[in-house]
Amino acid sequence: MKEDAELVRQTLTKSDLNSYDCLVKRYQKQVYNLALHTLGNSEDAGDVVQETFLRAYNKLHTFRQDASFLTWLYKIASNLCIDQIRARNSRSALSLDVETGEGREPVAESRTSNPENIVVRNNLQEIIQREVLQLPERYRMVIVMRHLQDMSVEEIARILEIPDGTVKTHLFRGREMLRERLGSLLDVNDGK
Repeated sequence: MKEDAELVRQTLTKSDLNSYDCLVKRYQKQVYNLALHTLGNSEDAGDVVQETFLRAYNKLHTFRQDASFLTWLYKIASNLCIDQIRARNSRSALSLDVETGEGREPVAESRTSNPENIVVRNNLQEIIQREVLQLPERYRMVIVMRHLQDMSVEEIARILEIPDGTVKTHLFRGREMLRERLGSLLDVNDGK
């Protein structure tokens, strides 16, 4: 498997679209998941993925080949997500409805799992996702990147171009807001 930097070089020097297609196939799922968890809508997430790879292609000459291509893509995608959130807010048409099941990967359940537990778990995940979507954008982005994309604080800081300490503060405040909103629900489920 070719390294990202080699695929970028081939795309730039030979106008080799197959090389760029390899990069798209390699990273489109991660970019989609970031957008889906940030925006809460599979259609919008798909649009962000397309726009991310289109912008990346058009700006490929600006990519520092000693850097991580995925981190560079995440930067583009997170900016597009932020733009879309701001556009929603400015139109006062922000829909916080979570699409049930659409665009999500099915959770592998044991055949012996209790159907009631599966329903409770799915409902809990839906409620948590809805609450994450209601967080202010600065908290939502870091929560999604850290807990759903498993990024480090340093990666998040680099992508969002903010200090590590600010990322930690946003994580703390976002988690606190979620705890306040979900506190009684989490207490009930912990007691089972």
